Amino acid sequence: MLQAFKKIRQNHLLKSLHKRTRLREIKNMDHVRTIGIVFHIGDELSWKYLYAIVQELEQSNRRVYMICDLPDGYELNYIITHAHTTLCHQKEDFDFWGIPRESTTENFLARHYDILIDTTGGDSFFSQYIALITDTDLNITYIDDSLHTDKSTLDIYDLTIHGNAPVDYPAFFENVCNYLQMVKK
Repeated sequence: MLQAFKKIRQNHLLKSLHKRTRLREIKNMDHVRTIGIVFHIGDELSWKYLYAIVQELEQSNRRVYMICDLPDGYELNYIITHAHTTLCHQKEDFDFWGIPRESTTENFLARHYDILIDTTGGDSFFSQYIALITDTDLNITYIDDSLHTDKSTLDIYDLTIHGNAPVDYPAFFENVCNYLQMVKK
């Protein structure tokens, strides 16, 4: 019963955030300077793939900031080495309603992003909330069509890349970069 009330409150909050107006702008990848990445913590191999991509982006003169949620009871058995990564621990960093505390997310939300890349596919309240509250020109996500049934999450994002398997970080980021390279202004 309590979970049902939490879900109703979360849906109401997402609807009110979705009504906010924001300027949507798509830039050529050459003009992208700040990138935000939303992800769920996973195994060490997934982290290494993601971190290698982040390093490559940073080597091409871009600032990358990342935010992720760490489920209650999940034991992180490797080190997150990226200095601009915000870990939101389910137990301490969320309020009763499942909303990330401002003190935890303020460092990530304090800046403007040219693009926000959600690698989770918008599959959780956390990822949808971060995508809606972040000051960004363009929201991008990957949608696994074999699992994704909720079409309302598609309204949150400006660009979706579809597939029929879980997200493959190297292929997904390559597609994002290729699409943004095609933008002519």
